[in-house]
Amino acid sequence: MRENNLKSLNLDSFISRETDIEKNQYRILSGLKEFRLEFNTNKLYPSLSELVYLSSQLEEITDRRGNLSIPLPKGIKGKKHDKNVFIEMVEQQNTQKDYLIDLINWTLPLIKDLIEEAYILYNYVEKNMEIIEVGIKPIFRNEGFLLVPNNSQKVLNIYRYQSSIYSSDVRPFQTLKTNFIQNSKPLNFSGAEEFVKLELIKKFSEKPSIATYLCNTELDFPFEETIFPIAKRKLLDYLSS
Repeated sequence: MRENNLKSLNLDSFISRETDIEKNQYRILSGLKEFRLEFNTNKLYPSLSELVYLSSQLEEITDRRGNLSIPLPKGIKGKKHDKNVFIEMVEQQNTQKDYLIDLINWTLPLIKDLIEEAYILYNYVEKNMEIIEVGIKPIFRNEGFLLVPNNSQKVLNIYRYQSSIYSSDVRPFQTLKTNFIQNSKPLNFSGAEEFVKLELIKKFSEKPSIATYLCNTELDFPFEETIFPIAKRKLLDYLSS
């Protein structure tokens, strides 16, 4: 159900040939309602990323409203229509172009308000989460283990991570890839994290010492949609500092 609704709220919602503004507004509100439902159930991803991307697409279009006939940047396209179809449509007549811009201008504040609501939840989770280095600090931190508790299921999820730096036209940026290894019951005793690290090294690593981090949080929000994505971002910030 959610997948179908999200598919109806992307750039295709704005570049269709349907010019009934009330019908389009209703369809957009219906799509936004699905996003809000995700956030109201404490599920941030992938909905937040999708909304931010859509907002950037729509802002790009409004910024180019004076010359929509020039090629649009890579990525400015819907899932069904490519940018050439979009350009052909808006070049048909000025009234079509004006209608498109009016619809986007009506929608953007709604999307931005919803994004702000989502970031309130994001900031709350982020503030109630701490990255703790386990054991002796290794020389190299670009690979290691990440321990993240899934408090709703009362298990400790264990991942192997790799961090890489890529260069772009603007500036270098760091990425983080993770692979799930296993989960275990949380160990509630002093030095539990060190014990887990030693067991992981014995089983999964040839190195006597490898970076290991614990995401410390007591939140029991949805794991895949909220806890784990933010834990990865917290670790990435930690490694970049």
